[in-house]
Amino acid sequence: MAVERTISPLPSPLCVVGLGLMGGSLARAVKQADRAVRVIAIERNEQVRTSALREGVVESASAEPSAALADCEFAVLCTPVASLEALLGPVSALLPEGAILTDVGGAKERILARAVEAVRRGVGFVGAHPMFGGHGGYAAARADLWRGGTVAVCEDAPAWAVEKVSAFHAALGAEVVRCRARDHDAAVAMVSHLPYLVASALAVAARDAGPLAMKLAGPGLRDMTRLAQFPFDIQGEVARRNARLPEMAERMSSHLARLLDAIATSPAAAKAALEEARLAREALYPARDASPGGGR
Repeated sequence: MAVERTISPLPSPLCVVGLGLMGGSLARAVKQADRAVRVIAIERNEQVRTSALREGVVESASAEPSAALADCEFAVLCTPVASLEALLGPVSALLPEGAILTDVGGAKERILARAVEAVRRGVGFVGAHPMFGGHGGYAAARADLWRGGTVAVCEDAPAWAVEKVSAFHAALGAEVVRCRARDHDAAVAMVSHLPYLVASALAVAARDAGPLAMKLAGPGLRDMTRLAQFPFDIQGEVARRNARLPEMAERMSSHLARLLDAIATSPAAAKAALEEARLAREALYPARDASPGGGR
């Protein structure tokens, strides 16, 4: 049976596995909140390890999980999801009894299922997902990435562990939303993974439309296809692990078919359908964008 330990919102030492954009930003955010926290990093890239040590972002860094983790009561997996799954076992094996292991992966059901198999008994695993990020690696990491952002924390874990992971992210300035892994994946399939696939499909379709379409493409298409820029291991690997994605794609396809039907039916039907869509967008992002901004 796991032994519950008293862990402050920003425990020290803290283990951060992976110093890319998310891990590097997390380490910087922790240091900004409390310089006294000692950060132990696991990072395979020697140049990144050297930079993080030189800049005082971490106190120690190694290429692989090591005995240094025996002092860490809190560890965060911040690698791309494929390697994240592979690290669940090796990292948890080195953590002390009663430690918490958490992550930043974007598809929670599969990670939690892997954790049940791989995380050693005595270590509490709590799935979490910061709903912000990007790409650019350690060089793009910044201390304020967590501030004002939203972090989903999965309740499919012991309550005491969920409380501590929630407190950790809140201490860095994030809004914490608690949910079940299944509900998380359904929601994120619609608001994150499906937009990525739609942007990718639109980029390929626009390219295949020919030279004139590419020449006439403006900021509207640029904005719509921005997510297609994500590297596969950052967003594609996550999207393909989300079992809720096909259901959400079917839902979007039905709405697209309804809009096309309305446009073909009459001006009144087209207006009603597209006005509904405009109001839906305003409900998603109230008062953020006063006008379309000239996109085409």
